[in-house]
Amino acid sequence: MKTPINWPVLLTVRGVMLPKTLEAMRVLHNQTAGSPQGIAAARSLGDLSHMVYAPGETGNQETDTSGELLFLDIWTDPQGIMDFFANEQVVQQGSKLFSSREPTIWMQATDSFSYHLPAPRSRTERFLGMVRGPIASPDKAIEIFRAADIKAQRDARNRGLLSHEIFIKMNPPDSKMPLELLGLDVWCSFDGMGQHYADPKHNGALGEAFSGAPASSLWQPAAGEWSEW
Repeated sequence: MKTPINWPVLLTVRGVMLPKTLEAMRVLHNQTAGSPQGIAAARSLGDLSHMVYAPGETGNQETDTSGELLFLDIWTDPQGIMDFFANEQVVQQGSKLFSSREPTIWMQATDSFSYHLPAPRSRTERFLGMVRGPIASPDKAIEIFRAADIKAQRDARNRGLLSHEIFIKMNPPDSKMPLELLGLDVWCSFDGMGQHYADPKHNGALGEAFSGAPASSLWQPAAGEWSEW
């Protein structure tokens, strides 16, 4: 893979909620990480956006996501994330929100076929499709996804795809952790999303990109008034 462009990075935080209900989690989130002080602290270190997702309408075909929540943040650089999570107050806030969580930093996959399309005015719903799995070679994985995604773009758009992005996990230097690929899609149709992911014409070749079994999950914006930016 070529030297990465100095783009902003994606932070995913997926965890099991400690509060018993989504509403209780929303209130606690808005009082801690989503408070004006919390937002200001994150922004000062380079957090450009923060979105909150709950499991999709029909859950996950492969993994039980009940009780989970997903944060998607765009940061200007990885160092800001490191500094943010080095703050003891941030650690304490996280321990109130999740019983377990996994923060992961991703860089955009250079040479991947990624795109953003405008939403039709009448299609206001949003759904998130995510696939994550280990890879042996970023170049090979990106090439496989690129070929499949180019062929599928018309069908995907007709079914309601708004954006498609590919990311590669950023492991610490000298880390022995496996490389991983993350595919992230935003849709305006839940049924169209399900139809597309079940279409072997699109997904048949993607399994070859992974060196192990990938995990897929479906999400939607968490209900209620969450502090997002």
